[in-house]
Amino acid sequence: MSIGEIIRTKGNEVLTSLPETSVVDIARMMTDRRVGLVVVVSQGGRILGVISERDIVRAVAINQDHIADLKVEDLYTRDVQTCLPTDDARDIMRVMHEGRFRHMPVVMHGNLKGLVSVGDILEYLKEQSELHSDSEVWEELNFL
Repeated sequence: MSIGEIIRTKGNEVLTSLPETSVVDIARMMTDRRVGLVVVVSQGGRILGVISERDIVRAVAINQDHIADLKVEDLYTRDVQTCLPTDDARDIMRVMHEGRFRHMPVVMHGNLKGLVSVGDILEYLKEQSELHSDSEVWEELNFL
């Protein structure tokens, strides 16, 4: 089962942001859209990195009095790991598990094609098998 199959099933809409966007605006956008990660892109659409809920929570804890002054460029994670639509979902699940992150941009020929999360992979595996719970899927993947 490929990452591309999951993207086709769930859709390929990805929230993106420019580095100069305020962290407050990104937090609102993430809350409104119920997403945990935004891909940071250049004016030309090149992936620069990602900003996650965790990045924002960490920034609030450290910069409580100055959070309104922060921009995405102050917080986002650079050198983000990406995957291809042709990558095996189980392999990507292992990479995310070992790297302790929950989302990965899907890229092809330098272009953003989607975003896959641990939850997306678990849901897809449950739908495609006779497994009924996340824990059964984790066991099937030999993570537990």
